[in-house]
Amino acid sequence: MIISWPEVVLCLDGDAFFASVTQAVHPELKGKPVVTGWERGIATAVSYEARALGIKRGMPCWEIAKQFPHVTITHSDYRLYHLFSEKMFAVMRRYSPCVEVYSVDEGFADLKGMRRPLHMSYEQIAATIKREVENSLGITVSIGVSVTKSLAKLAVNSQKPSGLTVIPGKEIDQILKKTDIEKVWGIGFQTTAFLRKLNINTAYEFAKKSEPFIKQNFSKPYQEIWRELNGEMVYAVNPNAKREYKSITRSSTVTPATNDKDILWARLLVHVEDSFFKARNYNYAVKKVFIFLKDQSFHHHGIEIKLAEATSFPMSIRHELKEGFEKIYKKNMMVRASGATIYEFSENNQKQASLFFGNSEMETKAKSLYPMLESKKVDFGTSLFDSDRLIRKKKEIKLSLPLLSRLE
Repeated sequence: MIISWPEVVLCLDGDAFFASVTQAVHPELKGKPVVTGWERGIATAVSYEARALGIKRGMPCWEIAKQFPHVTITHSDYRLYHLFSEKMFAVMRRYSPCVEVYSVDEGFADLKGMRRPLHMSYEQIAATIKREVENSLGITVSIGVSVTKSLAKLAVNSQKPSGLTVIPGKEIDQILKKTDIEKVWGIGFQTTAFLRKLNINTAYEFAKKSEPFIKQNFSKPYQEIWRELNGEMVYAVNPNAKREYKSITRSSTVTPATNDKDILWARLLVHVEDSFFKARNYNYAVKKVFIFLKDQSFHHHGIEIKLAEATSFPMSIRHELKEGFEKIYKKNMMVRASGATIYEFSENNQKQASLFFGNSEMETKAKSLYPMLESKKVDFGTSLFDSDRLIRKKKEIKLSLPLLSRLE
């Protein structure tokens, strides 16, 4: 017999959160296409009205402004986002003592046992939270409720924006059959390709594979996802969990503006190293890198680099970085700013080795080399691993080429 509610997990996700907050504090923008991220040069959040035009996250802002002149592009206001986030989670905590802040716009709540004290069904609790957040903050949120975190994520993503989806244990198969395997939380592009080779195209087909088959073909993180999709809670709601970043950016102004290729390459690598340094502090592996140069007309020239394997060490992707730089650098372009953004993170301890090749020799070297550099046990004579600069003390960047360029 399938128990409808062995556990109860609510997932709340702010719809196009940064853009929605902008619209909430600027009512004249309600119902209009809005993009945030002007200071980075790429779209970091896209309202649903802007998405309807074909605008996507990661698009260069100058390109959006050129193609869609009626779209409002704003600077990000992280102080304001944090304020809205705190109020959103405060509402959740009124209905559960166990709330996990997963990111600035997404969180989980353990609702098990809350029906009796609140005198409401689980669906009524979810609907009440949704109504209070939307009415008090002027934004929309989507909510999913199910028996595990993974299933609650499928529920919240099944109906957006402003959706409410409840999936008790006896209805798990229905949502799994509707869900493409690439939409499952924790399953990335490469694993999706491997699953398709095994003729597994839906979450249902994956969940219904035998345990021996899963253990034979997949590492522990994917075994845990399989168990979660089958209704077994593996990832408990943790109210003490750290907040997660969706992206990390490092940039600076070039004074005076220059078109010197070596200087720009060196500065860009410093930004890449700085952002990866922070990622390692949070135990992140990185799947995407965006590098950019901003010219004197404030146009951003950038490129997204999609990595075949998530990594925490930019040394192992130096060739990809150099190829990207060559595509955006122009000899006659005077550059006034440069920067790098990293995103699409995964936990290092849940990173699966390549299904086909295994870890590269360079990745192995990087794992042993970077800790020595950061501890100052080895000195390559660059500013790249200056401990004072890495803790963000203001200090002029030296223009010697950093470690990445020396490995070419």
